[in-house]
Amino acid sequence: MKYYYSFLSIAKREWIELRRYWFNSFIGIIMYVLVFVALFAGAQSIGQNNFALMDSLEGFLIGYALWFLAMGAFSDTAYSIVDEARKGTLEQLYMTEVPFTWLLISKNIVSTIIFVFLFMIITIVQMQITGIRLNLDFFSIFVTLFISLFSLYGVGLILAGVGLIFKKIQNLLGATQFILVAIMILSPTTVPIVKFLPFVYGRELIMNIMRNGYSIVGFTLLDWTFLIGNAVFYMAVGIYGYKISEKQVLKRGMLGQY
Repeated sequence: MKYYYSFLSIAKREWIELRRYWFNSFIGIIMYVLVFVALFAGAQSIGQNNFALMDSLEGFLIGYALWFLAMGAFSDTAYSIVDEARKGTLEQLYMTEVPFTWLLISKNIVSTIIFVFLFMIITIVQMQITGIRLNLDFFSIFVTLFISLFSLYGVGLILAGVGLIFKKIQNLLGATQFILVAIMILSPTTVPIVKFLPFVYGRELIMNIMRNGYSIVGFTLLDWTFLIGNAVFYMAVGIYGYKISEKQVLKRGMLGQY
């Protein structure tokens, strides 16, 4: 039961922070929408006489929203570790009865639910602004995103481990944004090898759901294998990498230092 109650505590804390600091989140969404409107207007003006490009505007809308979601997902874990260390609460979390890794996974689950709802909201806003209509199969999108985001959390755990050692990794997180942009552009249809990268296969499935009307009922065994396997693999690698960093930090007595 202690795992259950610790999960509820994490969920309650996340909700309190989201509610208390709503203004920061609201401004972030507004800035996101303004940047999207500017980029979409530019892409639309270029593609007015190009049917192929006009058709790809749907993909641009979905891809931009997924990039925003992915950015929040992989950086959330790393930022939370650095922030806990800065506030001096990291050692307290390590003194709880449940493993710290479980607390991180609990935070990831709660964050995923919040991110998915946020993704749906900003997608609806984008649809209203652009007039583009997409298939909003909420259940299929939720399940696919919920599973695939854990591959990004695995990457976030590795970065969190680096953050434990070096304390400030904002520049590293900034650099990984460009890598993420490249990952979001690549398609497993044209470059099959990229489906082994984190989140890529899940993103492709979401594209098919929203653009072509697919649903999880129509997913093949191969789809489920890549979707779940990718999430489990990167999450396992992330936990293992974080544990290595954690062991080094505890050995040196650096956990409470900032």
